[in-house]
Amino acid sequence: MERAKRIEIAKKVLALVDKGEPEYGEESWETDIGRFIDKDRFELEKKLLFQEHPQLIALSADIEKPGDYYATDIAGKPILLTRDKQGKAHAFLNACRHRGVQLAEGCGNAQRMTCPYHAWTYAMDGKLVSLPNREAFEPDQLRGLIELPSIEKGGMILVHPQPDGKLDWDEFFGPMAAYLEDFHIEDYTLIHTYREKARINWKHAVDGGLEAYHAPILHKDTFGTGGLSQLLHIPFGEHHALIAPSEEILKLKDMPEEEWPHHCHFNSTNAIFPNTVIGGGRPGLPVLFFQRSEPADEPGECNYVFRLYGLKNPDEEEKKAQQFGIDLFMKVAVGEDMPTQVSLQKMMEAGAVPTIIFGKREINLTRMHKAYDRMINHNAEAAVARVKDRMRGLAKEAAE
Repeated sequence: MERAKRIEIAKKVLALVDKGEPEYGEESWETDIGRFIDKDRFELEKKLLFQEHPQLIALSADIEKPGDYYATDIAGKPILLTRDKQGKAHAFLNACRHRGVQLAEGCGNAQRMTCPYHAWTYAMDGKLVSLPNREAFEPDQLRGLIELPSIEKGGMILVHPQPDGKLDWDEFFGPMAAYLEDFHIEDYTLIHTYREKARINWKHAVDGGLEAYHAPILHKDTFGTGGLSQLLHIPFGEHHALIAPSEEILKLKDMPEEEWPHHCHFNSTNAIFPNTVIGGGRPGLPVLFFQRSEPADEPGECNYVFRLYGLKNPDEEEKKAQQFGIDLFMKVAVGEDMPTQVSLQKMMEAGAVPTIIFGKREINLTRMHKAYDRMINHNAEAAVARVKDRMRGLAKEAAE
């Protein structure tokens, strides 16, 4: 991002500090819980937000060297990322072209990918290179893996889950691309992985990182112990950033503007539409996190992926800092956020709350959820009105 724009952000933070108050949005939005529990909506989201929409699915560090592979998914569709001998990244459907068996699980490094069923074998560029009894098949039946449109740039891998899908880097990222350049994602290497079948709707995981209203309470012993409460909520088209300044930003008040460092003493957590969250890194901890919450089979389930990256070739002090970062992020994300999100999901499914509210300090959540609604043509206000009409009817019946 241009230095002038970062300075503009820093000035907004300092203005809030001078006022002694956090940033407030224009509205406190009451909305429906169907967005977390409704099966029809859930299936529509999988189709329109995931299966027909580009996805930031991984970082370059997930397949760092030639021969590396990483098996993941997009809303139930199995995806295989590879890096070929020439160093080019590829994205394929993770299925053998013979009978459709999944080729790979997890991640690793290999010269070739071999199907465990009949040993059809593929190079890392997806070409079919060998199989038993080749003469048993017609020549046009000997096919390589189905490749998906993909772009690798700036340490990130963007994929369209449809083989004929349109993929445009600039169109997808918009102004967020320039902002993410400041993270120097290409300088990081994978240092820790975590994956679980989580008992939450996928949107809960995204919500957790994009508002700080809960930080001094839920994270009082972790993230809630430092920094400032003057966090900014910045939209980048469909993507959003939660700007987190350190207390070092206060030093800028006494410095000529031309001497301000490029980073201006703030970092951020960034939601990349629809479900990828990237945060951490410098300035601050030398650890970057990458989170994806993939819709599973039911509204209240997701495949939760949380991966951590450290700067390459760390010295001993940096290794200690990386381990500290791993412990901190895992405690916050898995030890603190996840149990709370599970509670949210279960209470909604039990009917314990008829609606939910995103307050004026949860600005990104209101923006993001309204974007989700637009994409699937959902009228949240009408849904809330129906709930309130039903509640009034039940109250009337009880009174009679």
